[in-house]
Amino acid sequence: MAAPLTENQATGVIGFWPWFFQRISGLLLIALLAVHIWMGHFSGLRAVIEGSQEELVLYSIVQQRLAQGLFVFVDFSLLGLVLYHGLNGMRNILLEWPAAARRAQAMTLGLWVLGAATFVYGAWALLAFIL
Repeated sequence: MAAPLTENQATGVIGFWPWFFQRISGLLLIALLAVHIWMGHFSGLRAVIEGSQEELVLYSIVQQRLAQGLFVFVDFSLLGLVLYHGLNGMRNILLEWPAAARRAQAMTLGLWVLGAATFVYGAWALLAFIL
């Protein structure tokens, strides 16, 4: 037997598309995180074992990796997906609170603005390695 719907779920305030993209972003996050961990922490392991490189994660090595397009794509994708997934989850939690649900559009807009500002700040930090 399914749990009864809350008032916000029954009226559709939360919505299908945010729910759907929450699941898609979660799956993409798992895949991209695995790629990120592999590329950043295991792809150069042979050089460390052979002694031709001191460590895997050094500033200069991270800078060299971020000069490659795949690393830039993965890191910017992770940044965007983490922000969407986290802030959409926060939106869903807040929509269960009646005071926030009454102001759903304003709250959603505020979370989008927060996400955009955070993305710009994160991109600025990544670009420090790239440029």
